[in-house]
Amino acid sequence: MDQMEKIETLREKTGCTYTEAKAALEASNGDLLDALCWLEQRGKSMVVGAYSSTAQEPPQEEPQAQKPPEDGAFERGFKALWEGIVALIRRGNRNHLIMQDKQGKQAISLPVTIFVVLLIAAFWVVLPLMVVALFFGCRFSFSGPELGREDLNSAMGKATDFADDIKKEFQ
Repeated sequence: MDQMEKIETLREKTGCTYTEAKAALEASNGDLLDALCWLEQRGKSMVVGAYSSTAQEPPQEEPQAQKPPEDGAFERGFKALWEGIVALIRRGNRNHLIMQDKQGKQAISLPVTIFVVLLIAAFWVVLPLMVVALFFGCRFSFSGPELGREDLNSAMGKATDFADDIKKEFQ
């Protein structure tokens, strides 16, 4: 390999200039590997990750601490929405819709979550069945930490009283 070929090889491998490659070859008495090392020692090699060593294996890179990627606005919003839905379902499972018959015995106790799902899925079936149950003297109320309040149950009682008044008018 002649001098010009060595200079071109150094330029291709390191990205250095012609004069830098020529100076490296002159400093290393024409040895291509020594010229490459000479350029790397002076920071003239532009190749990322280039190294020179007499060891048979390449040097091990130090492990970099991996930072977990930060969530974007969409991910944070979706997590907040999901946590809200889960909290709402838990609250609905703690509270129950209770249907009592004419004698005041509990006929049905249904978690509010299931009642809402049934109401959404079969609105035109569930609502008429509730109205019919009111006309047959059934009473509806809520129990539980959030919905077992007196004001809410008195409103449910007013709906039952209204159904009783309508029933009396037709008799």
